[in-house]
Amino acid sequence: MNSFLLTYEQDGVFLEIPEERSIEIDRDELMLHLSRKRIINLSVPTVQTLLEEGNGRARIAITQSEHIYGEDLTVEALEGDLVAEARLIEPEPGGPLLELEAAKEIINKAGVVHGIDDEALQKLLDKKNYGEPYPVARSTPPEDGEDGKLIFHFSTDERTGRPVEVGGGRVDYRILDLFIPVTEGQLLVTKTDATPGMPGTSVKGFAIKQRPGKEIALPRGKNIVYNNERTEMSSACSGMVEFVNNAINVSNVYSVKGDCDMSVGNIDFDGSVHISGCVRAGHTVKATGGISVGGGVQSATLIAGGNVEVKGGMQGSGKGLIEAGGSVSIMYIEQGTISAQGPVTVDVSIHSRIETGSTIHVKGKRGAIIGGQAAAAGDIVANFIGTLAGTRTEVEVGFMPKKRSRIQEIEKEMEKIAADIIKINQLDAYLAKSKGAMDNETWTKLHISGKENRRINNETSQQLTEELAELNYELEHATDNKVHVFDTAFSGSRISIGSSSLKLTGEINYATFRYSSGEVVYGPCEISKKDS
Repeated sequence: MNSFLLTYEQDGVFLEIPEERSIEIDRDELMLHLSRKRIINLSVPTVQTLLEEGNGRARIAITQSEHIYGEDLTVEALEGDLVAEARLIEPEPGGPLLELEAAKEIINKAGVVHGIDDEALQKLLDKKNYGEPYPVARSTPPEDGEDGKLIFHFSTDERTGRPVEVGGGRVDYRILDLFIPVTEGQLLVTKTDATPGMPGTSVKGFAIKQRPGKEIALPRGKNIVYNNERTEMSSACSGMVEFVNNAINVSNVYSVKGDCDMSVGNIDFDGSVHISGCVRAGHTVKATGGISVGGGVQSATLIAGGNVEVKGGMQGSGKGLIEAGGSVSIMYIEQGTISAQGPVTVDVSIHSRIETGSTIHVKGKRGAIIGGQAAAAGDIVANFIGTLAGTRTEVEVGFMPKKRSRIQEIEKEMEKIAADIIKINQLDAYLAKSKGAMDNETWTKLHISGKENRRINNETSQQLTEELAELNYELEHATDNKVHVFDTAFSGSRISIGSSSLKLTGEINYATFRYSSGEVVYGPCEISKKDS
C-alpha cells in the first residue's frame, strides 16, 4: 500500500502518510487495513487527525508485535434473504489462506445458516477473485399448495350445433348437437380439497411462508343433489344438463304447443324452452337454458343462456334479435341480428349481422352471406360471400366488433378527459391569480373541487390507457383465424383479420383468406366440405 506506511517500532506503532505519494489515500481502505491488523489500543482520533492533515507521521498505538492477517470473507444476504453472496478479501503477503470449514464458520457467524453451497464456496476460495461477489448460499423455496379442483363427469365443451348428415350430401336440421342428456342420480361433478403446501427456508434460517391452495366451491345448480360432505353433485332428475355462467342446470323443458303469440305472451323461464310453432313479431322469449323453435321467427327477440335452435328462419325486418350464451343454429336469417358465444350455423344470411365468440358455419344448400356483417372470434366457413351485383358484405375473424367499438369509446372518453384537464388547468390559473381577492371559503371550495376532479381524471385516464393498450395488443395479434370459401367470394366484399383487411375487386373462387406479414392474403381453400 504505497498511499500510507505502517511501522512497528520499539516505542510504538506509527502511521505515516507521505506528502508525495503515487495514489491518493482511501480512508475506508486504511481503516479496514488497521482493523484487520488487530492493533491493540488503536488511537482512532490520531488516525483521523492525520487523515485530515493529509500527510505526516504519528504514533497510533502502543508497542506490540505485528499481526499478519490472512484471507477473510464478507457476507451479505440479498433479495429478502433468498440468496447470500460472499466476497473473498485479499491477505497480506505471507498471511494464511482460508480453508473451507473456516470459511463456513465465518458465513455462519454472519447469520447465514441455511442453503450453503460447499462446492460454490470452495470455488470461491480456489479462484482467488478478491473483492468479487459470489453466491454461496440459496434459500429453499416454499412449495405452494394446490388449489381445490372440480372434476366434471360430463363434457363442458361448446356444443357444435352441427346438423346430422343423413347421406347423399343432405343434412337434417331437426337433429343437432345442442345439449347433453342426463339421467336421475347421474354423477355430475366431484370436488377435490386444496392442499396446504410446505414452507421454505431463507438463508438466515427463517421460514418463508407458502401460499396455501385455495378452496373451490361447487358450482351453483338447479335440480341437483349434494352428498353429505358436499364434495359431489348429482342430477336430481332426468333431462338435460348445461354448464353456463358457472352454474349447472338440470332442467326439464317448458313446452309451447303451437306458436308463441298473443295467447301465450312473452316467456321468461328458468330452464329451457321448446316452441313447436313460430315466434310471432314483437314477442320476447327468455331462457336461462336453451331455446328451440320448431318453426320460424319474425321480428321477435330470443335471449338464451345456452343454445338456440331455430328449425326455420328469421324474417327480422331490422328488429329480429337472437342472443345466446351457447351456439345458434338457424336455417336462414334476413335483416336480423345474432349475438352468440358459441358456434353459429346458418344456411343463408341476408343483410344481417352475426357476431360470435366462436365460429360461423354458413353452409347447406346455399351457404351464403349476402350483405351485412359476419364476425367471429374463430373461423368463418361459407360457400358464397357477397353477390354478383357487388353487394357490400363484411366478414371478420379474430377480433370481435364489440371490442372495436370499445376502442372507439375509449378514444372518445380520453378526448373528453383531455378537454376536462384543460378546463381544470384554466381553473388553477384563475385561482392562482384570484387568491386573496376572492373570499377564502369560495376559493377553497373551487380549489378542492379542481384537485379532486384532476385526481379522478388522472385515475380514469390511466385505467383507460391500460385497457386501450390491451385491446390494441389483442387486435394486432388476433391473426390466427381464417375465412374459408368453398365456392366464390364476390367483388364488393371485405375480409378483415385482426387489424388488416382486404376489399375484393374481383371474384375469388375456392379460397382460404388468412393473415400474413400485415396483410390479408388468400390461396387455395385449406379445408374440404367434409372436414368442415
